[in-house]
Amino acid sequence: MNDEFDYEDTEDDLDGPDPKTTAAPQVHEVFNPDHTVGVACDRDGEIVGLHITDEARDNGDSWLGAEILKIAGLAHAKSRLGLRREMETNGARSYTVDSFGLPTEAAYQAMEDQAFGLRPA
Repeated sequence: MNDEFDYEDTEDDLDGPDPKTTAAPQVHEVFNPDHTVGVACDRDGEIVGLHITDEARDNGDSWLGAEILKIAGLAHAKSRLGLRREMETNGARSYTVDSFGLPTEAAYQAMEDQAFGLRPA
């Protein structure tokens, strides 16, 4: 029996992900109109980032909490819109995509306009 073990044989990265096939992680960001609060969600709708400026903190805890919740809801919806786009790109039929209740571009834009008090042009 050979007691020598060649450790270099285990460092060939054959078990690691192929960088050519690994897609970049999807992150969907939403900021309020004055860019004082922002939230980023990943592809699954989980919050992965939060941006709060000093100016936003100066507005008080009640305002800041409400603003974070509003922006987080939009970021989650935007991640679901990203999932819709991904499914459509991958060739899913429209009735399949619709069965997941994912927002359309227009529906997401309407949510954002309503949240920020914007009116369509």
